Amino acid sequence: MALDQFKIRIDDLTTGMYVSRLDRPWIETPLPLQGYYIRNHNDITVLKQYCNYVYIDIHRGKGPEDAVFIQELSNNNNFTSITLHDSNNRLNLNVKKLRVNKGVYQNVSTPKQEVRTALKIKKLVDQAILHIEEALLSQQQIPIVEIKKVANRTVDAIIRSPDAYIWLTKIKNKQAYLYGHSVRTMIWALALGRHLGLSRHALANLATGIMLSNVGKIDIPTEILEKPKDTLTDDELTLYTSHVSHALELLEETPGLNNQILTTIANMHERYDGTGYPQSLKGDEIPYLAKIAGIASAYDEMTFPHHQEFGLSPSKCIMTLYRQIDVEFQRELVEEFIQAIGIYPSGTLVELSTHETAMVQEQNPERRLRPKVIVLLDEEKKPYKRYKLIDLMKTEQRHGMQLDIVYSLPIGSYGADPETIFKRTHSPFWSLSMH
Repeated sequence: MALDQFKIRIDDLTTGMYVSRLDRPWIETPLPLQGYYIRNHNDITVLKQYCNYVYIDIHRGKGPEDAVFIQELSNNNNFTSITLHDSNNRLNLNVKKLRVNKGVYQNVSTPKQEVRTALKIKKLVDQAILHIEEALLSQQQIPIVEIKKVANRTVDAIIRSPDAYIWLTKIKNKQAYLYGHSVRTMIWALALGRHLGLSRHALANLATGIMLSNVGKIDIPTEILEKPKDTLTDDELTLYTSHVSHALELLEETPGLNNQILTTIANMHERYDGTGYPQSLKGDEIPYLAKIAGIASAYDEMTFPHHQEFGLSPSKCIMTLYRQIDVEFQRELVEEFIQAIGIYPSGTLVELSTHETAMVQEQNPERRLRPKVIVLLDEEKKPYKRYKLIDLMKTEQRHGMQLDIVYSLPIGSYGADPETIFKRTHSPFWSLSMH
């Protein structure tokens, strides 16, 4: 039984769950043979006639903890009382409080104003990472000047308005997995660093370090890179983790790289409890920028897992991070990361209480659970001819019903393509109807 499938009683089903298996053959029921989403109470009533329990796929639909977890977050803005795992498993280290200086940066533009620049910068970052690999393959010097220029432009853009760039993390890179992972990890890390009030210089070093973090994988056999990490043999795992030391060997003679960049590369795979690599560092032994890069990378791997079609929804990613508080990640770091990106980051596909499907356009910093959303699909999951923009801070009812986000969906659900929607809805020549 796959770990992403859970057995659940019919009475415990709720809307938004994805039924992947029954307790009897599909052919013995009138239900769809390929699995389906629970969209309303009638779907549950029909299931009761044929089944006592089913299996739900938490990668494709809502999990049993979503509603409780989101409610707890909405009731605990400081995130101090939420416990989702056994505290006996946590490691108590005497770590210093994170250096946090909030309010340093203010949004000076909207996602719609940033769309052209955002797409251009993403293309520049993609090209820069490709140039790194080309240089390594041809045994030429890595173009550090180019990498730093792109890193600085990305930092400036995310400082202006992070939402447009966070949306770009929802776009699956059509090139190799490592390219897309590096780009998205950089955006998540910069969004967190901006929230923490890091200096512009530190943000640029963080971005540069992440862009260079995979150079040591150039000589690792593809068959090892392509295998899930939990299936690697001991020898294969040793070879895989050697990419960090190999990266430092490649970069130690490269001019223009300072200590912050190199320590980010060296330590972003270390974990709070010492279970990371290559040195099994713990707590404050891990440099600050490497902690930020590490949690950003982990979050992206949950969103876009290498060997699975669907990643976790944002709320499930957050739940997973919460289970790792004071295990893999320092409590403050997890809490600040959630505040930085929100429960529903820009570009997140969400199910509304009206049974419509929408995509988050922009955060409302005052109330993270009520962002601006673009309504894409009606209650029957048919696309609207004209998208509707709704500010949940200003609109509490729709179609005579209370209007809320019920849960988030994995990227690509219902065939919604974040890149197409981003270009269409953020274009200066496209107007949305306000509701």
